[in-house]
Amino acid sequence: MKLHAKTAGKQGIVMHACPLAREGLLRFLTEQLPGFTFQTADSFSDMGRLPGLTQADLVVSDISDDERNIADGVDWLVWLQHIRGNRPLVVITEELPEYQLITLSRQPGISVLALQTPQAQLSQLLETVLAGKQVISPLLAQPSTMPVFSAETCRLTGAELQVFGLLHAGYSVTQIASRLHRSVKTVSTHKRHLMFKLQVDNEIALFARVKNLNETTCYLDNGQQFVRYPQQVML
Repeated sequence: MKLHAKTAGKQGIVMHACPLAREGLLRFLTEQLPGFTFQTADSFSDMGRLPGLTQADLVVSDISDDERNIADGVDWLVWLQHIRGNRPLVVITEELPEYQLITLSRQPGISVLALQTPQAQLSQLLETVLAGKQVISPLLAQPSTMPVFSAETCRLTGAELQVFGLLHAGYSVTQIASRLHRSVKTVSTHKRHLMFKLQVDNEIALFARVKNLNETTCYLDNGQQFVRYPQQVML
């Protein structure tokens, strides 16, 4: 379904590093939104130099480019959305790690759609976005991969507290896995879950949750204690 009157005279921006994908998105958006005039970019840097970026009525972007990886792309888009305010920003991508998906879904005005979404459904989702609602594609947010924690289960488990303590001491995920005789994948899962439970997006915010550090133990601002490991010496 095409959107005509509501999109007349509006400005949009499309960013994708792949020329074919960028052209495909541009054609689709131009067909669906005939009232829009679109500018295109092949990188975040290129998009950042476009006039009217912060005032554009719609920004459609991939999550990475040839210079920035997914994590850097997420940070860049979150920063951009803070500047853009309530104007919709749509991430269209083929895949997205769970934690980055959670980070984006917490940002008002950012919607995340799967590139593989059938065109008819993509059109409906786009209409929902332009109506001012946030959309997270079900093709990316599979229930089996998105842990849901109730108020009772938001406290960290013993294993998560152990991993937290070692992270706080300066150990990397790989070093923690070796120390605890666990796989890197298992430790990464513990780290992802504890950050999700504590509702933080990075390690700076994570370690800010620590209160009353003393010689033997520290505790989180939710009252849970963990062992204070000797600080890891970074070589």
